[in-house]
Amino acid sequence: MQHDRRPYEQPELPHDTDTERAVLATLIRYNEKYAEVSDLLSEDLFWYDQEKSIYRTVAGLIEAGNITDINALCDWAGIHETARRPERGDFLSVMQLPSKATLTQDIIRLRTMRDRREGWAALQQAAQNMLDGTKEVDETINGAVGVLTDMQSACRDDGIATFADAIDELTEIVMGNASGKRAALTTGYRIFDSYYLLRPGTLTVIAAFTSVGKSALAMNIAVNVAKRGTPVAYYSLEMGKTELASRALSKDVESPASAILNEHLPEANMHYYMQAAENYRSLPIYIDERSTVSFDRTVRSIRTISKTRKVRLAVIDYLQIYTQTSDNVEASLGQMARQAKNVAKETGIALILLSQLNRSGLHPSINMMRGSGQIEESADNIVLIDRPEAYPDNKVKSYEGTFDKESI
Repeated sequence: MQHDRRPYEQPELPHDTDTERAVLATLIRYNEKYAEVSDLLSEDLFWYDQEKSIYRTVAGLIEAGNITDINALCDWAGIHETARRPERGDFLSVMQLPSKATLTQDIIRLRTMRDRREGWAALQQAAQNMLDGTKEVDETINGAVGVLTDMQSACRDDGIATFADAIDELTEIVMGNASGKRAALTTGYRIFDSYYLLRPGTLTVIAAFTSVGKSALAMNIAVNVAKRGTPVAYYSLEMGKTELASRALSKDVESPASAILNEHLPEANMHYYMQAAENYRSLPIYIDERSTVSFDRTVRSIRTISKTRKVRLAVIDYLQIYTQTSDNVEASLGQMARQAKNVAKETGIALILLSQLNRSGLHPSINMMRGSGQIEESADNIVLIDRPEAYPDNKVKSYEGTFDKESI
């Protein structure tokens, strides 16, 4: 049996040279329109090098404050590098075309075709990666979903909102509050809830000395939020999924996480464990262990999982353990904190970022956090955990401060 194997033919990607040239003709004839639509324009809207180069010439002249007559166009093209140097006849052929009153609509149409081309390229790359035996399947799929999700967001929203949009969104929040539907997540910890710390789009930094319970607090918050049906993502560089699960169950089991993992539990605790395991099994908590190899990977995972799993809270445990992105530790930590704030705002989720403090005093303070200035600028809330009783050498044996009369 003979198989007919035909060579794969690359399909012609969407473009419309007539519309591209009509846009160029209108810009050349009416330079003032460039300012109205410049935020919609870019060189990659044009398919062939000739139109790309003509656009770059026209835009360069207008931005320099010059008139786009034929001599000016030829002179500019003669001294500036472009994909394909336009000649006098190229400009004349465009200038002879009629201008169109549908300039904005034409540009939007070109943007749609550009987006389709980029989507095709992303899918092609994903297909090649899928056939590459050296790449993980999950990583390939997550990467493709992330790229397409970013493209979908860019297509749907240009990032510009009117004040009416802001008022509408605020009204929705106010009406939700009136009906008992809080925008802030309910954690079960009174101070967090009464101060509305975990609001959509916010970054909350929880900082403490080592071994005072910041990870335990963050896990308890994640569990309490998930118990209310709200999906949560948890990222930990120190603990795998079984360690995180043992920490989550330890309170109900009445045994430390280390005992759950390593010891033969007494009969009563085993009974508690079986009950807790069954109750916690269905909690919408997601753990992406592969995305903790770098902070960029974690941020990409948050973007993806907020779309695919409808996650509304993400926990990153913890900042200083990530590999630094530069030799300047302070700047590197500040950059990662800004990334965390940006992804929280972009996705509309609440994000908890744990941070280690240098123990240089009896009580924690923000300036004990490396990169504290830049982290403080990025954070909407900073929570410091003070447990002096956790350190036997401390003269102070209990917390004394602003919240000493309050329970969390």
